[in-house]
Amino acid sequence: MRTFAVLGILATLGASALLVKPSPGRNEPADSPPPAAQVSGEWFTYHGGYALDGVADQAPPDKPELLWRYKAGARVHSTPLVADGRVYTAHAKGGVAALGPDGQPVWTAQLGKEPFKAPMLYLAKTLVMGNEAGTLFALDADTGKEKWTYAVGDTIQGSANRVELPGGKAGVVVLSQSDGSLHCVDLETGKLQWKTPEFERCDGSPSSLAGRVVLGSCASALHVYDTAKPGKPADVDLGGDSQVAGGVALSGVQAFAGTRGGKLVAADVAAGKILWTLAESKKEAFATPAVGPNLVVFANDDGKVYGVDRSTGKALWSADTGGSPGSPVIAGNRVVVASSGTLLIFDLLKGDKIWSAEVSDDATPPAVAGGVIYVGADDGTVSAWGKK
Repeated sequence: MRTFAVLGILATLGASALLVKPSPGRNEPADSPPPAAQVSGEWFTYHGGYALDGVADQAPPDKPELLWRYKAGARVHSTPLVADGRVYTAHAKGGVAALGPDGQPVWTAQLGKEPFKAPMLYLAKTLVMGNEAGTLFALDADTGKEKWTYAVGDTIQGSANRVELPGGKAGVVVLSQSDGSLHCVDLETGKLQWKTPEFERCDGSPSSLAGRVVLGSCASALHVYDTAKPGKPADVDLGGDSQVAGGVALSGVQAFAGTRGGKLVAADVAAGKILWTLAESKKEAFATPAVGPNLVVFANDDGKVYGVDRSTGKALWSADTGGSPGSPVIAGNRVVVASSGTLLIFDLLKGDKIWSAEVSDDATPPAVAGGVIYVGADDGTVSAWGKK
């Protein structure tokens, strides 16, 4: 199964971290938990914060201009990350790079020849990424020097993510694709802290929030782990033909995921129940949804993105992207999505198309930070789009 799996950097990128509040006029429903806080001007996973909710700190301009384009040297499979005034990217021939405000490399590193297809993670000045040979690497984000490696034992398809360890230490969780076992290692040392039993193939990425890790699998279920007591997960059964091969977006106790059968599913992971399902298409929906206070935006292999009422699961609008859309981003009152090789912006409330630009034949899901869009592409480039 397939997963879906990006400058001028504004001066504010290096500013102190600010928590983003919901935009005025878009108050959250009273019965919904608050979305995870995002950090201003930064993008720590392929879908924003560690909850993978795909919400950016501010909207890009309605007509972004190409700010710079970096030639990585090989296909870029995963979304660039943005942190500490830098853009981080990895490519299909084992290379990693940190780019400065002008798109020029600050450092580059070569970590063997195995492709990096899984999304990267930025955590506490550390870059974490897994390759197709099943090796998880940790690099010092300032210098590019290797800190440690950990052998998962199988292909790493999904992004690593952050968890809390006892004593306030940070840990990293990563999935073994073929068997679905979840490995947790210490961020500083790379030493294994715990590992869950094998259960089913998992092609997606785990999300992390408030002591929970949530992921989907080919077992047509969401699996909810308590990181304080990792073991057998609490499962939310999604029904037949509901395999999940993308990331699960978390907002409070609510989880949102697309399925092989084309459904968008919302679940309460604390209560272990499905809240609603939306079945507008029977095409696969493996992109990670973006979850705003009132609207959920998700992409489907039917070529469309959908704006969905978060409380009821009712589709409010749909927009044709003309290709195969990846994981969308909610950025203020805009939706940013890459579809095949085209970058597009839609109005969040109405779904009207505002802008588009050709990037390449195929592009990664976008990162949006500080009002700038970053995208990687199959032609081996990373580009930044914003206001000159």
